[in-house]
Amino acid sequence: MLSSFSKVILITFFLQSTQLMAQTKVVKNIRSFGATGNGKTNDTEAFLKAAAFFNERGGNGTLLIPKGLYIIGRQIKGTEDVHTAAFGAVDILAFNHVQNLLIKGEAGSVLKYTDNLKFGCFDPVTGAIYNEFNAATTANYVAVIGNCISLTNCHDVTIKMLALDGNNKNILFGGMYGDKGIQLQHVGIFLKDSRNIAIDHINAGYFGLDGIEISNAASPVSDQILLSNTTCEYNCRQGLSWVGGNYLKAENCQFNHTGRSGYFSPPGAGVDIEAEVSSITNGIFNNCVFFDNTGCGMVTGGGNASNCKFNDCTFWGTSNWSIWVTAPAFTFTGCKIYGSIVHGYNAANASEATRFIRCYFEDKAYKGKSSYGKFLMECEGPRRIFFDSCTFVPHEKPLAWLNTTNAASPEERATISNSRFIMPKKEKDNIPVIFNSINFLNN
Repeated sequence: MLSSFSKVILITFFLQSTQLMAQTKVVKNIRSFGATGNGKTNDTEAFLKAAAFFNERGGNGTLLIPKGLYIIGRQIKGTEDVHTAAFGAVDILAFNHVQNLLIKGEAGSVLKYTDNLKFGCFDPVTGAIYNEFNAATTANYVAVIGNCISLTNCHDVTIKMLALDGNNKNILFGGMYGDKGIQLQHVGIFLKDSRNIAIDHINAGYFGLDGIEISNAASPVSDQILLSNTTCEYNCRQGLSWVGGNYLKAENCQFNHTGRSGYFSPPGAGVDIEAEVSSITNGIFNNCVFFDNTGCGMVTGGGNASNCKFNDCTFWGTSNWSIWVTAPAFTFTGCKIYGSIVHGYNAANASEATRFIRCYFEDKAYKGKSSYGKFLMECEGPRRIFFDSCTFVPHEKPLAWLNTTNAASPEERATISNSRFIMPKKEKDNIPVIFNSINFLNN
């Protein structure tokens, strides 16, 4: 038997070794965990082992994913227990409470989900599509694919140079789950209560739900979520869902073609800023594009969202509005807007107003698709909405429905200042304009 002194020495050595392991950064190649990247073998197990390795040591390292086509995706067949999904999810790279981690691919590094995964509601015994959704009784009828990369309670993590392919063209879609469509997890990158996260040169497309979802609790401290040079296209529900958090910056990103492949679940937006989990504030989008989404290019949903800025962005709505704003303190500067904007926030003071500064509006077709909307502006009742130094170029659509007759004072009216209206060479009656209770300054 070990003496008490020996036990103390052993415990001390173990603790020191554990601390040293956590403090020392390591570099691991996904192939060292058994991944092949040959486009044929399912490499899910290798990614699970890699995640387990970095979770155990709390991060502090680099996971390299060299060029290759890594087939991923697995579902766990459930039981008839009411608490068990018919086909349960397996998250591929799921990290919890890790820090100082780099996940790095290279040109040609692709993680693609295998064919024929089930998504939606299915009979847990027969596997047949189940179309009688009831939130109280069908929890064990769901088939969930899960998330490709998920971070929970993590910080100081970078994900870069990867293509994440949800393969929704080859998903087996079942019955609906949720209020509309299939509201189940199948997301390229999912963040929950994680901060100081950089996502760079990522292509997250063709997922059953979203390319990226950010679900942080409200915090007085900045989350510092940074997206750069990232593309989210052809996902079924959203390119990006931001449902909670303080500070998100996206630069040179694309949020396009949501709902144009495989399946469509509302809202179907390029970006949905909807405070479902917590309040949302301090969003910055620089030089981003929002093209040809089934839903809006950018939409604000319910909850407490505010203070978002869009600089030098391009919005192109083909089957829905380019921009839908019902939240306070959203500002658009130097943006190109093809199609129609709708609403605007009914601001109680100037700081809450929806503002368009040096923006360009035109009803221009996208690859043969007419831009959406009856007017370039469809804004009924948004007090203090403000347009400064903007250009409006209607071709076939009427110019504007802009009405703030609810304004109690001139300061509450909509204002159009220093702006140009380039009208087509037609009779004016063919391009009706409806302005009610508007301030026009130096136009």
